[in-house]
Amino acid sequence: MKKVLFLALAVLVLASCGNNGKKGKGDFVMDGTWQGTLPCADCSGIEYILTLQPEGFYKLTVIYLDAEGDGIDDKLYADGKVVRTSKDDSFYLRLLPAPGNDTVYFKVIDANTLRLVKYNLQEPQNGQLYDIEKQ
Repeated sequence: MKKVLFLALAVLVLASCGNNGKKGKGDFVMDGTWQGTLPCADCSGIEYILTLQPEGFYKLTVIYLDAEGDGIDDKLYADGKVVRTSKDDSFYLRLLPAPGNDTVYFKVIDANTLRLVKYNLQEPQNGQLYDIEKQ
């Protein structure tokens, strides 16, 4: 009897989770590489290369373009665990780095676009300038 009840409950739960084949932000797959060049006050731009791994880890390369002048870039690397969180019907990725480094936050815009946001999850005034795209 318990097996029948459990099976009926499982079918009911699966049926209620259907979304007609549409993928929403909640279905974001943490697997792949996103890249984009964001604005920089002191250099030509800041290139972000973020690789998310399905196991919940990330690798981030941040390149300050022409930071040293004469075409010399300044590169920073970080890796660690990525945690998915939500606020006000939006989904975010929180990149937890090694001790001593800053936590980085990205808002999930859609399956192909992530937007760099502030620590309080506030978006920049011109958000699209801070987007990185799936490669």
